[in-house]
Amino acid sequence: MDKDIDNMSEKELLAELVRQGRRAERADMIKICVLGVALLAIVILALVYIPKIVAPIRQLSDSMEQIEASFDEAERVLSSFDEKTIDQFKQTMESLNETSQQARVFMEKLKDSGLDKLQSTIEGLSSSLNTFLKLFGR
Repeated sequence: MDKDIDNMSEKELLAELVRQGRRAERADMIKICVLGVALLAIVILALVYIPKIVAPIRQLSDSMEQIEASFDEAERVLSSFDEKTIDQFKQTMESLNETSQQARVFMEKLKDSGLDKLQSTIEGLSSSLNTFLKLFGR
């Protein structure tokens, strides 16, 4: 207030009260508008970012369900193994290991036997035959 309240007339006091009321109303309206704009911005941001956040969460949830199903399947398979099955699996793996070692030895023997030389000889013979055929116009 610019003037001293004690020296104001009733009309001046009333006018000053009306001005203060209007200022308070404008200030309240500005606050309400700012809050409305802020609320609108929050709603828009939520509409934009929530789908971006929800998609990975759903994907993670689906992945977790698949992992859980895989664990359940693995548990079911493992629970079906008894000692006899484990022994048979062990024997099969030992047999497979032995067979692979025998195959490795066999491949080494084939390599040492000169099959690679035989292949180059056959390729040379094929080349010679092609040249011979070309001479006779075939």
